[in-house]
Amino acid sequence: MSSKIKSFGIFGICFALGLTLFFSISEEIMIQRDPAAINGKVFQISSLSNDQIKQHLVRKIRVQPTDGGQKSLRLEGFSSAVCKTYANIELTFVADGVAVAGEAPEMRITAPCEAGQDPAEMASILIPIDQIMAEKPRNAEFHFDGFISRFEFKNTSDEWPRTWILKSVSFQSQTQGSKVVQLNHQTSKLNELVVVEF
Repeated sequence: MSSKIKSFGIFGICFALGLTLFFSISEEIMIQRDPAAINGKVFQISSLSNDQIKQHLVRKIRVQPTDGGQKSLRLEGFSSAVCKTYANIELTFVADGVAVAGEAPEMRITAPCEAGQDPAEMASILIPIDQIMAEKPRNAEFHFDGFISRFEFKNTSDEWPRTWILKSVSFQSQTQGSKVVQLNHQTSKLNELVVVEF
């Protein structure tokens, strides 16, 4: 009789320990897995379609002037958690109303994806307008002191275009490939365009 009680006691203890272990592991998995978006904030984009990312981008990219002849591109509402997967962001702009040999001038900005002043938010991308304008217009890649981004220009003419419209955004990852979102500026509504004025 006592051996049966001992067996039941040992079984009960083992069962309780197993149950405790199961719940602690499942809670850890639930905590580690961020949903794609909560309350409009984007935590990860790998499970989102390109159309879903595009909708977030046209609503959340803000272009703001800053001190020192710069413009700031802010991906408002994009969490810095995105940067755990995507190391770089590449933004391609086309000049509005300008063509060189039938091709629109392009400006490509490649910036590291990193946390901003608020560690939960993605860092803004700064464009050194005054320093670009001081350069002779040419097809080249520019690296400016104090800026971590690279600026590449193609199909340039004798003068720098003053109005640039966002054409595409590429979130780049070495392990999971890139997420490229095309924004058709020719068919987009005016309030959906992301415009940088020099």
